[in-house]
Amino acid sequence: LTLRELLPLQAEVLARAARLVCLNGTLVYATCSLLEPENDAQVTGFLRAHPEFRLARPPDAFPGPIDHDGCMRLSPARHGCDGFFGAVMTRVG
Repeated sequence: LTLRELLPLQAEVLARAARLVCLNGTLVYATCSLLEPENDAQVTGFLRAHPEFRLARPPDAFPGPIDHDGCMRLSPARHGCDGFFGAVMTRVG
């Protein structure tokens, strides 16, 4: 798939998974990508479309370093591994 084809599919998977999360439940969105459209843009778009969710700080046991915005980003240059992104969201309403 191209990125153009993949982005709406990722958004759909995230929206479908959200329907299964109970009140105060946790939804984790993760990709093996460094691309902003697949990561931050997906989370931002999801949160705009689903005001019942909030970005949450990952638990201490979350693997990897957490950035200032509460998301985890791993890169080959900084961490010596494949690119990876993770965001934790909680259903609050």
